[in-house]
Amino acid sequence: MASTTSTSAFTSSGSSGFTGSTPYAADLQNAISRAVGFASLPLQILQNQQNDLNNRQSALSSLSNQFQSLQTAVDGISRTVGSGSLAAQISTPAVLSTTIAAGATAGSYSLNVTNIGSQTNMMSGSGLTTVTNPDSGNLDSSSSYSLTVDGTAFSIANPTGTLNGLAQAINSSTANVQASVVNVGSSGAPDYRLSIQGLKYAPTTIQLSDSNNPSILNTLSTGSNVTYNVNGQTTASTSDTRSVTLAPGLTVNLKTAGSTSITVSQSSGAVTTALSSFAAAYNSAVDELAKSRGQNGGALTGDSLISTLSATLHSLIDAGSSSGQVSSMADLGLTFDQNGHLSLNSSTLGAASSSTLNDVTSFLGSKTTGGFLKAASDMLNGLNDPTKGLFAQTSATAASQLSNLGTKISADQDRISLLQQSLTAQMAKADATIASLQSQSDYFTSLFAQTRANQLSSANG
Repeated sequence: MASTTSTSAFTSSGSSGFTGSTPYAADLQNAISRAVGFASLPLQILQNQQNDLNNRQSALSSLSNQFQSLQTAVDGISRTVGSGSLAAQISTPAVLSTTIAAGATAGSYSLNVTNIGSQTNMMSGSGLTTVTNPDSGNLDSSSSYSLTVDGTAFSIANPTGTLNGLAQAINSSTANVQASVVNVGSSGAPDYRLSIQGLKYAPTTIQLSDSNNPSILNTLSTGSNVTYNVNGQTTASTSDTRSVTLAPGLTVNLKTAGSTSITVSQSSGAVTTALSSFAAAYNSAVDELAKSRGQNGGALTGDSLISTLSATLHSLIDAGSSSGQVSSMADLGLTFDQNGHLSLNSSTLGAASSSTLNDVTSFLGSKTTGGFLKAASDMLNGLNDPTKGLFAQTSATAASQLSNLGTKISADQDRISLLQQSLTAQMAKADATIASLQSQSDYFTSLFAQTRANQLSSANG
């Protein structure tokens, strides 16, 4: 939400530039202050309007944040529908874990992991230069190498000429390997070697060479594929990764060899959590709207926007319909208390059977096809859309008004400043005239007094 800082109020004071020398200087200054004060009344009205608009923008921003959070909560419900409402039960969790994504469906699977697989491991041989410090030494004097992985060659440049630099250069390449430096000697007599491991669980062939050495690496162990049987198949499946897509949307992450069963079925847990978050976001929006009601309401009290947003909240709860056992939010366990807050009875969904959960997902629908989610998303998009939404348009209108007020306030401040300067100049001139007259008066008074004294002196003489 856009906000504009309020322009400081124009003030007049004794420091306006007028400094009189006569006994009437304070009265002249008061005359300036009164004139500037009267001239400032329209400016004060504009500044009050500006403050009101700034407060309105601030309240609008707070409301917008709450309704954005509500839309996020609706998005959270959307993610739980379908694959999000599925959960997997594994008979032997030590064998694998599962990840469920979009496209997954309920089903049962048996899996027998016969080989967890391994990676190819290579190490530089003992016939090369012994490296006692990998930050300064290297296997040989070369700075250019050729790394071959499964028949594909990669050029490796090592400008540092060190063993650590060579390992880093290999890891920075696109070869599907991991290089590291290991000490096969002792602490007192280190012997650092280059170790390279294939990242695939497969019999990867790896070799490193340069102009001096056609074969720098020795094989420590040759990798093997992951092998497994699904649902009793006689021919084993193979994989070069332990993350295996068992079915659309169902990925298993293999841990060890062994047999296990996997049952994917609908669960109320994710939906319950999402609905609980929705209720909390809904209640926060209700509380934020309550700040703009009553005698002590904020900047938006009495604004039609509050009525519109309140109506949207009520319509949100009534959104969606279904012909199944679940046809309202109340059927999901969401009910109102006396303060207009939503509360979720989690046991309502917790006790739901598989068939009832189908009715739940049918009622919720999706953001694109129908049901509660589409109706709720459409309503909230109408409020939160960054260009066409009610919040954006209302904020843009207020920002335009603030800009116009800022222009008017600036012009008024200039006008008042000129008035104050003009009055100060006039009062300074008047004060100087008074001072001159006062000086003349004092001169003639003194002259008359002296003349009188001389006359009296002559008469007495």
